[in-house]
Amino acid sequence: MNESGFSPKSLDKVINDVILSIQSGQEEIFNISENVLKECELILQEIEKFKLKVLVVIKEAEKLTKEEKESRQKLFLVSKNIGEYSESDIRKAYNEAKDKQVQLLLKREEEQNLIRERNQLEIRLKKNYEIVEQAESLMSKMKSVMDFLVSDLMDLGKTISNLEDKTQIGMKIIKAQEEERRRIARDVHDGPAQNIASLVIKTEIVEKLLKRGNIHIEDELKDIKSQLRAVLKEIRGIMYDLRPISLDEVGLIPTIERMAADMSYEKNIAIEVKNISDYPIINSLNKLIVYRIVQESLNNIIKHSGAKNVIIRMDIRKNSINGSVSDDGKGFNTESFTEAKDKSFGLSSMKERAEIAHGSITIKSVVGKGTKVMFSIPNEEEPNEHSKNYDS
Repeated sequence: MNESGFSPKSLDKVINDVILSIQSGQEEIFNISENVLKECELILQEIEKFKLKVLVVIKEAEKLTKEEKESRQKLFLVSKNIGEYSESDIRKAYNEAKDKQVQLLLKREEEQNLIRERNQLEIRLKKNYEIVEQAESLMSKMKSVMDFLVSDLMDLGKTISNLEDKTQIGMKIIKAQEEERRRIARDVHDGPAQNIASLVIKTEIVEKLLKRGNIHIEDELKDIKSQLRAVLKEIRGIMYDLRPISLDEVGLIPTIERMAADMSYEKNIAIEVKNISDYPIINSLNKLIVYRIVQESLNNIIKHSGAKNVIIRMDIRKNSINGSVSDDGKGFNTESFTEAKDKSFGLSSMKERAEIAHGSITIKSVVGKGTKVMFSIPNEEEPNEHSKNYDS
């Protein structure tokens, strides 16, 4: 500690307190968003109930309209030929016409009330979705603040000589980030994804039950089912991007192959994975770093290169994890690449990840002849967090 009372530990505490406060705020916003979404589901169910009620009331009103018309015609005939009917018959015809008229007015009023209540529910639903959208936007901004804080925390290792080893700090930060992503992926998988899948099945059951009913209801249910499937696909995509479960279950190469196949199908680009050798990766964090480098390389190719063909080569050996991602895109001049472009392409992020794992990354590109990203990461045990010598 210096004369001003400053120490790295006190600085760490301040930063950690800020991060914890932001994380707590994120959790609160997330909980609010989840509660609003649950209310949206209930409102949607109520809207569907009201739609069914309106259809029933409309049919009843149509029937009453016909009966009211018939009663008026009967009253008209009785009035026209009043001499042929008794006083009792005349009174009965009048009362029937009046009763049908009142019933029809009440039924139409019931129909309007149902429509009015349904419209109010739809307005509530729209406002709730706006709240969810605002919450998601706010969480995104808070995530950006978190990213800046973490980035600044990593930069402190370059300027304060008595901080812990920079590599250890970087490894802890990445590990914490990936553990959080793993938790979110697991929560999404166990919660919303299964619930939405269940809703799809329920809509299919309702669709079968309503096949004998109104065709418009069947069309709406088909549309709901289609939307639910789209949301389910999107959630699964988010889960996979946050933390591919297959990375732990089947390994690095199959996970890269799956990612390549998905991107190839969605972006209409030929991606080939060539596996030279596949030794076990003994450090789970290095496995994740390699996956992120390949993922960022493919994202850059899709966003910027205009390539039609991509080749991913992997060579996992006993002591090293080597690989490359090559494309036949438009390429770029590496010598004139600015720091801003480097960040926008995510190249600095890839280099930092490789350096943290004591590895290296090289990028070769020629304008008009494509780009090749080459990397090499040690295949070694995870360093002991309590040890100061990480090269031994």
